[in-house]
Amino acid sequence: MSSSLNRFDRYSFYYLVGLAPVIIGFMIWAVIKDFANMNAAGLGWDIFGWVFIAWVLIMLYLVTKMVFSKTIRDVVMTKLAGMKERDERESVVAGNAAKFSFLSTLALLLFLFIFSVTTFTVNKHPKDLDNKKGTAVIGFALNGIDETALVHEVKGEIETFTYKSLPLTKPVIILLLIFWQIGSYHLVARRELRE
Repeated sequence: MSSSLNRFDRYSFYYLVGLAPVIIGFMIWAVIKDFANMNAAGLGWDIFGWVFIAWVLIMLYLVTKMVFSKTIRDVVMTKLAGMKERDERESVVAGNAAKFSFLSTLALLLFLFIFSVTTFTVNKHPKDLDNKKGTAVIGFALNGIDETALVHEVKGEIETFTYKSLPLTKPVIILLLIFWQIGSYHLVARRELRE
């Protein structure tokens, strides 16, 4: 891990990566053993629970920091992608790969966006209805808010708030990713051209 990261970020990354196999293994084991019906009590479970909570919080911290910090984004994503730029040839290869990745991801995002907002309905009619065998309707449906993302339940005296996902619909998330990708490209390109 690069020394350009501060000590907390470096240790957080080591903690996240080092425990990832244990956490993933436990999740697979819990699914196989039907964890919901197990009696999970005892000091071992408590310790694992705190380790898991710390792991999730560190993951949220690092992912959030990657969006806003160029240093941590460059270090972590370079390691994750396995990019190496030791000489000019490797820099050109990395640039071509980044260009392909950018354009192919943008094409995939546009494809997913169009198919996530397109509605297609086919109705079959009885033969005696307006002498038509059926109708086909195509349209667009773009809702902004996912009402199932945040759930508020009251059962007796117990009030529960559950966060399940971003309160945005999938098409809106894809659209935000498209704007982010194009906008960040233009921002960096203009900044580089000025220098």
